[in-house]
Amino acid sequence: MLFGRPILMTTALVLLAALIGGVSYLHRIALVGAGYIARDTCVEVFHAGRDADTIPEMDFANLDPRLGLIALKTDTEAETISAGFGPIGRTLAVHIPGYGCVIKRGKLPDLPALAPITETSIPVGDPAALGFDAEALSTALDEEFADPLPEHRAMLILRKGQLVAERYAPGFDADTPMVSASMAKSVTEMMIGAAVQEGLVNIDDRAPVEAWSGSDDPRSAITWRHLLQMQSGLEFDERYLSPFADVPRMNVLEDSAAAFAIDKPLAHEPGAEWKYSTGTSNILQHILRVALEEQGVNYHTYARDKLFEPLGMAHTINVPDRAGDFIGGSYTFATAREWAKLGQLHLQNGLWDGEQILPADWSEFVSTPALDSDQMYGGQVWLNNPGTDGREKFHPMLPDSTYMFFGYRGQIVAIVPEYEMVLVHLGRTPTDPSEEQVPINEAWEKIMAAFVERPSR
Repeated sequence: MLFGRPILMTTALVLLAALIGGVSYLHRIALVGAGYIARDTCVEVFHAGRDADTIPEMDFANLDPRLGLIALKTDTEAETISAGFGPIGRTLAVHIPGYGCVIKRGKLPDLPALAPITETSIPVGDPAALGFDAEALSTALDEEFADPLPEHRAMLILRKGQLVAERYAPGFDADTPMVSASMAKSVTEMMIGAAVQEGLVNIDDRAPVEAWSGSDDPRSAITWRHLLQMQSGLEFDERYLSPFADVPRMNVLEDSAAAFAIDKPLAHEPGAEWKYSTGTSNILQHILRVALEEQGVNYHTYARDKLFEPLGMAHTINVPDRAGDFIGGSYTFATAREWAKLGQLHLQNGLWDGEQILPADWSEFVSTPALDSDQMYGGQVWLNNPGTDGREKFHPMLPDSTYMFFGYRGQIVAIVPEYEMVLVHLGRTPTDPSEEQVPINEAWEKIMAAFVERPSR
């Protein structure tokens, strides 16, 4: 009996620790899942104008079965969405006009009001005059959107700056802003390109990160160029569906997405190895803010003034975190036509209506392969080159010179200089990366088969 009581106490403590650990684990899952759904739904409802009741099934059901247990509460007057597993993980997202929605924990960021933008249209072209078999193209798009399984939401083709064709799934149209996922990284590089054009940033300067400024900190060698080309050397866990991975923690739980990534140690010497990292793009937004504000330029209005307003992008927003930095790796919303305009700006080497918005050589820079990337990545854009070890191109029907904005679940803007073409796809394709491109490539094969007067490669 003398030994029984300590054993019972030890067993009880172990069970209690396991229970606490289990509750903590569930709470973290709940906070990540609820935060993700609350913010995304909030933007979809209060910025994109979608029906809150349709979003869980349409947007989240096939991501993770646990997400189906999250209950949503919509307050249309306060413009908030609350989400949680009952009271567990309960999270509130608040709509801020012009910025989308911010997860509320403590104070919301102090953000300046953004003036509305006057929308400008894209010229509509004659498909036949632009090299397409109009009937074959229309049939291809009709067939793709008749099949619900690929979950296409929007497809659009520009050629020579003219709208050749577009299609939308039910519930979506030309005025529906749609989430970027990682296409936001390309918006980040374009914001930096605009700052380079104005002489506000030199990409070969060291990144202005105070935490790296010590003379004995090897991270002080990281430059803007390293970050743009995903060669910072910083450690980062690029996973999405694990609540303990870096991406969900950074984008949902942390007040500052950039601060989380900035705090990472070096895994490699800067410039020595390529590694895709959403944290890197969030650091880029933060250092752009530092560089602009040090020179008296308003960071929060910069994209609006230098990109969105000149291109007439009335529906486009960048979503900030609680620190007020835009979440540059993941959260831009824009219509299919607006995504096409950004692609067209690159196709035109940064020139728009006579104004040089990006440096004339910026598109060449971002579409040049970064060292150690197996020729598949440039400066916050993906490249269509085949791999040196037999890796297939992302889009076999498009020339090697094609470069792309890529986002999770099939968000793509393909820029095709050889054909003077921009292709846009938005949707909810399969979540397995090995399958993500399959339905898009099947659709684009049909579209490119209708391109009958293409120039020789």
